[in-house]
Amino acid sequence: MHSPLVIYLHRYPPDYEALQFAGMRRLLDQLLIKFDVLYLSLRGVWPPNPELRRGLRIHQLRPRVNPFSGMSKLFKTLLFYLYLPVIIRILRRERPALIICKEPLPLVPILLARCGVPVLIGGVSDFWWRIFLGGNWLGDRLAGFLERLEAKQWRRLGVGVIANTKAEAELVGARGMDPARIFQVNTTSVQGVFFPCAAGFERRQLGFQESDWVVAIHGTIRPGKGYRQLLHWWRELIKQHPHWHLLIIGGAGGEAWCRRQIRRLGLEGHAHMTGWLPTQAEVNRHLNAADCLLVMRRNSDDNRGIIPSALYHSLATAKPTVATGLAGMAEIIRHGVDGFLFAPEDFESFHLVLEFIAGHLAEAARRGQAGMVREKECFDPETSAQATVAVVEQMIMQANHRSTAIGG
Repeated sequence: MHSPLVIYLHRYPPDYEALQFAGMRRLLDQLLIKFDVLYLSLRGVWPPNPELRRGLRIHQLRPRVNPFSGMSKLFKTLLFYLYLPVIIRILRRERPALIICKEPLPLVPILLARCGVPVLIGGVSDFWWRIFLGGNWLGDRLAGFLERLEAKQWRRLGVGVIANTKAEAELVGARGMDPARIFQVNTTSVQGVFFPCAAGFERRQLGFQESDWVVAIHGTIRPGKGYRQLLHWWRELIKQHPHWHLLIIGGAGGEAWCRRQIRRLGLEGHAHMTGWLPTQAEVNRHLNAADCLLVMRRNSDDNRGIIPSALYHSLATAKPTVATGLAGMAEIIRHGVDGFLFAPEDFESFHLVLEFIAGHLAEAARRGQAGMVREKECFDPETSAQATVAVVEQMIMQANHRSTAIGG
């Protein structure tokens, strides 16, 4: 007798999804105890990793996506939409018990749910309508309207949603989603990749002196993350603190824009960019080359409630970590206990927090150590996997009861 089938749908193959979602393999192992699992995605550019695919059925669509190329991601996202009829044919042929949809792209969960299969959206940290349309008043208003319209369709179709924080759950509920179909499950951090290490070589290679105080921020550069605001704030800070330096690790879509902004603001000697680093090990070493780490977001609807991966990467290094005090991140960092928070959009608050850390290095270091403990406490992959499997079982059981009631 075959086990019920769960389909795990993503644009990216397992080899890259494991970098984005550190708990992927642990979740798949837990699912495979009770279900067959079909992983459905586009192809990748890396050689397949047999360990990440162990026990899975794999179905890869023809397009090949390079997740480290902004143009490839954009083009292949459009192709993903064109391939939706193919995906729907696969769903109807396979007749799964449930779909874990890791792609909350506009309309995708709705089209899947219309196939009559329970759909669990595996995370809503990215509000795609706002990413596509936001950035100005009219775009934000239109994005908000479309998000509410979509959430109401999720509700009507009985879609389930995993939220990673209480604030994120409330945000999805406020858009019209049924609170009974929102399940709070902790996100996960990658194990053994981000950790404290000696990084004197990287620090010297970047040109920093012993007396310099370095704040690092990392990740993909895009609107909403506050890079424009940060660069303007940094221009003000160095008037009082000429030995302070900003290290920007990463880039992708907005890298060229950021370099232009640094030149325009005259920050060449105080804001430094690494560009996109090829491995997470290199990102870890560069984070360790800094004295303080920053996780920044603007005070906008698409940022409230989210837990950026940059937060748990930073905490794991035991460096003093500063984050915008938005709901979501403020559920993890307790100001002055295991990290530091500044008031959103508030330069003076930001300035005072950085001055405190730079002026109280020993105390800040203790908070950094506490942050590393907090990261392990809040982002445990085993807890996340068990909670997600429980949600999957609950949704399948509810769907079976509805089918029995209709059939009876």
